[in-house]
Amino acid sequence: MKKEHVLAVLFFSSLWGFSEAILGDALYRADVRYASVPLTVIGLCVLSFAWANLPQAGTATLIAACAMLYKFLNTPFFACHLLGILLMGICFDLLFGALKMKNRSLAALLTAYLSYGSFALMITYAFRYEFWRQAGITKVLTHVGIDGSMAAAACAVLVPLSFRLAERLKASLASEMGLSGRFAAGSVSAATIGLWAFGVAAFFLSYV
Repeated sequence: MKKEHVLAVLFFSSLWGFSEAILGDALYRADVRYASVPLTVIGLCVLSFAWANLPQAGTATLIAACAMLYKFLNTPFFACHLLGILLMGICFDLLFGALKMKNRSLAALLTAYLSYGSFALMITYAFRYEFWRQAGITKVLTHVGIDGSMAAAACAVLVPLSFRLAERLKASLASEMGLSGRFAAGSVSAATIGLWAFGVAAFFLSYV
């Protein structure tokens, strides 16, 4: 993998991980209903920006894995949250990469439903997490039918818009030469280093 690709993976994963660590932690601590919906929308929009720049098999899953690490460094360990992030990346790779769906709205909608469905089934019946296992199929259907539907509807609109914006930015940066181009690359590098430094520092400070 080229250095630019590594930087892009770290950049997009830090953005996603930061949203999970800061916004996600705040939503879950406040016990906000449907907290997973905005987090799913943000995650899939970040993956859309990443895919517009790195349309390669496995990229979304790799970004999801790095985002999991970022969240792990910054928040208390909740395996179910990490599983949800990973499944989003895998489902995005499946719909946009392996199946190469051209209709981005439909692909985004199916990605959201598939990630919600696979998460609910795995956490309930494979990992048998007590909270989900006790609620059973009712919890599974509610999670997919209500939470998943809200996320799917939002993603069907916002993911294609994210792709268009990412493609315009990519074309604009490609036409930029000299100082402005170097400034953009330097800004991405600085943001990536800053976000990961924040994450690592937060991890060590939690043990002080």
